[in-house]
Amino acid sequence: MNRIARKLVLSALTVVLTVVALGTTTFAWFTLTNTAVVQPFQANIVADTGIEVSLDEIDWYTSISETLIETYITDTFGAFNFVHLTTVNGYGSFKTLGATGLEDAASGWLQIPLYFRSNSATAIDWSAVTLTSPLSQWQSDVAFTSTTGAISAGEFLDQDASNAMRISIQGTVAAANNVVVFERAATNNFNVVLGGDGTTPIDYSNAGIGNAGSYNYYYIKTNALITGTDAVVAAPTVTVINAGAVQRVTDLVADVQYGTAYAGQIIIRIWLEGWDADAYNSILARQIEAGFTFIGGTA
Repeated sequence: MNRIARKLVLSALTVVLTVVALGTTTFAWFTLTNTAVVQPFQANIVADTGIEVSLDEIDWYTSISETLIETYITDTFGAFNFVHLTTVNGYGSFKTLGATGLEDAASGWLQIPLYFRSNSATAIDWSAVTLTSPLSQWQSDVAFTSTTGAISAGEFLDQDASNAMRISIQGTVAAANNVVVFERAATNNFNVVLGGDGTTPIDYSNAGIGNAGSYNYYYIKTNALITGTDAVVAAPTVTVINAGAVQRVTDLVADVQYGTAYAGQIIIRIWLEGWDADAYNSILARQIEAGFTFIGGTA
């Protein structure tokens, strides 16, 4: 490993999120005022030979412990709450559901900056991600169409909270802003990939994407569209990140501030997409685990 000075392994930023419901209503959760509370994180960041990482640009480590990350989150966000969000680009213009439709959100997403410095690596690539949650069962009170097919009233439906989660990594590549947004891929028709193009409103009508999942449930319950939903524009997403399909997330540029040859920054953002087909109330009070691996590269 010492020979591979450019390689960076953040064998963790393995983040465990426990999401706690403040209500038990069975409508699609983004139609309510429910929020979700993040419980203590389990996270580590480990940097390989030749690269150091920091949360504050002051203290630099080859390994950032769970305690340091948890302290950063507590000091930065205090009592952090997830809220129902959507975004056109994965890093700004987060929207939530207001009284008359979409409105700007001031908070509700988790944001963690990571700073890198090195005398060898000149870029950082995102090479792997895991996003999982234990399956939980929810009993529907009406017949509707889920992402897995027709559901009868009283039938139990498996729910995976991570299907409604999004992760974005923001950096700078070739002196330009660069953002990669990840959502889970479709698996055996269990998860619907929402995606988006960042400019066109998603078709949430009962004939469009609203024909399955939480939105169809709401449509069956109310025979109406959710106010403002026809204005939802989602960010483009990728569904595969692995060693064979790495994503360049940031360049490390000539450094004079940190005392090394090269330095750079990424920002990790994590949120729950409130207009995802799997954003049911039942995903609240579930545990979500996200893991990231980054490697050093040559710009």
